[in-house]
Amino acid sequence: MLRAAVLAVAIGGILAHAATTAAGAEPHEAATDAATRRAAARTIPLDKVDPAYRDAVREIVRRPTLFRRSPTSVVDCRPAMFTYTVENPEALVEIWNDLGISNAELVRTGANTFRLADNAGTTGDMVIVESTCEAGAQNRIVMYVDGQYEGKPFHQPLTARCVLVLRSGSVKETNGRDYVATRIDSFIKLDQTSVALLAKAMHPLIGKTADRNFADTVSFISSLSYTAERRPEAIHSLAADLQQLDDRRRAEFSAVIDLCHRSGLVDRSERVAAAAEEPASR
Repeated sequence: MLRAAVLAVAIGGILAHAATTAAGAEPHEAATDAATRRAAARTIPLDKVDPAYRDAVREIVRRPTLFRRSPTSVVDCRPAMFTYTVENPEALVEIWNDLGISNAELVRTGANTFRLADNAGTTGDMVIVESTCEAGAQNRIVMYVDGQYEGKPFHQPLTARCVLVLRSGSVKETNGRDYVATRIDSFIKLDQTSVALLAKAMHPLIGKTADRNFADTVSFISSLSYTAERRPEAIHSLAADLQQLDDRRRAEFSAVIDLCHRSGLVDRSERVAAAAEEPASR
């Protein structure tokens, strides 16, 4: 289920306002080494993971077939918008569908459960088994994915279980803008020995695709945030058409859009005031 892993990495979820990285900051390289894997595993709070999935998460994290830490993505984004989209990934995927960007499906089936499909051979079930989201996009979301891929280059259905750990944080730069930094750790367990060998051989290529999908997803969230600042009515219109959101989640999305808009107005007024004071101080 390497494609399922790629799809899951993309959730947590592509183009309009180009994402701006923090001044001078470049995304770190991806990491697949054992030391990074062990360090990543130690940061997963197993005592907080849903007890129904704790043993499965522990097994996958201890002995994954594949491990990859994505490069860190840093984008101009309101923390509230970032946190909303990673907590409600079905909204993000439905927006992609409405804009014609993707035909992937992500359906919420419960408070923390989802059914996913990319309509190209990948299907799976995803469970958010632990989530800690705090102010400033200080987030940790642990996901368990059980899925299957049928298609080339494999001659039999490929099944896999994955543990995905998304982490993020934010900082306000000297230009007054909020920047969110995020990365994702992927632990993938393939049970078929022969397929696992092929998957390991293909990991560098597929891993780079997953990295690109994740970076594109984060860039899209940045675009959503920027547009909410400048043209909130456009994002409100998108939100109104989303069929998957219940009334509570729709109201939360509306509130986040308005918060982005108000924050943008404050930023612009502060920049205008600072520019007006600058000549007088010379």
